[in-house]
Amino acid sequence: MAHNNKQTIEELYREYYHDIMYYLYRRTHQLETAKDLAQDTFLKAFAGLESFRGHSSIKTWLYTIAHHTFINWYRKDKKIQFSDVAACGDMEQHTFEMPERHLANAIMQEELKHHIDRLKEDYQTVLILREFQELSYEEIAEVLNWKLSKVKTNLHRARLELKKSLEGREV
Repeated sequence: MAHNNKQTIEELYREYYHDIMYYLYRRTHQLETAKDLAQDTFLKAFAGLESFRGHSSIKTWLYTIAHHTFINWYRKDKKIQFSDVAACGDMEQHTFEMPERHLANAIMQEELKHHIDRLKEDYQTVLILREFQELSYEEIAEVLNWKLSKVKTNLHRARLELKKSLEGREV
């Protein structure tokens, strides 16, 4: 039985591609790799669309596929490369701001990314899904196949570690 939601492949792609690609960019720090993995994610999703049973939302289903696609890539290619501040201008907010402020925000974002990258893998995952992708605790539990309590505990610990890391920075 196909899913009840009659969204077409094109609609799903249009609605979720940017979020999925941004999630993968946050994980890989490589724009081209993120685009490739996002394409893989949607190819896998489209191949399985008819068997999607609606046991979860389309959104969490796509994030689950994206997460597994990232894990498979990560296992094959453990090279972590730090991103260039300007590498992904199209992912910044689209509202106007003064250039100086935009640059300051970009530098702060890059510094935050650097601190997140130093956390253990599970902490990176929950922080990115919650703070950047804005998934609910329930959605994160579904994507990672964790109990809700594990999501909350890991998120709490990740935030504490990130706070410690940020406070320990040299000014």
